[in-house]
Amino acid sequence: MIITAGKYKGRKLKAPKTHTRPSSSKVRESIFNMINVEEMRVLDLFAGSGIMGLEALSRSAKEVICVEKSFEVVKILKQNLEIAEAGATLIVGDSLKILDRVDKFDFIFIDPPYESGLYEPVLNKIKENGILNEGGFIVVEHNCKTTIKSDFEVYKTKKYGDTCITILI
Repeated sequence: MIITAGKYKGRKLKAPKTHTRPSSSKVRESIFNMINVEEMRVLDLFAGSGIMGLEALSRSAKEVICVEKSFEVVKILKQNLEIAEAGATLIVGDSLKILDRVDKFDFIFIDPPYESGLYEPVLNKIKENGILNEGGFIVVEHNCKTTIKSDFEVYKTKKYGDTCITILI
């Protein structure tokens, strides 16, 4: 995996050799072409390799917090943070539980394992706790067979093969 744009462009990152499914460069570029994250506070839930958070930092996000609970994946994520020499904060823990302890964000990326059933509980918790700043975006990466149910307004949905991106506001 390679960071596609910004100040860390071209840095090669490691992909965990587990069940994770890093966002493709096509999907990442599309997201960041639709949403300018410059000076935004970014929360990357179910961070995996950290590629989304590192792309955001590379594109001048003000702050990035990556949340991942798998210790095996966290090892790779830490290495990627070192490779990129980026200042992302890593929280090791359950993405759903962390939502009770974080501040507000302008951009929240959600990409749990496709069949986890976590989309709705995470979105409900974000709404309940008022974590999305006014004017902010939630980007949900999911299998196109999955319908995203939420109290947030759907701004846009894009399809890339079997992968869909739903942007909520």
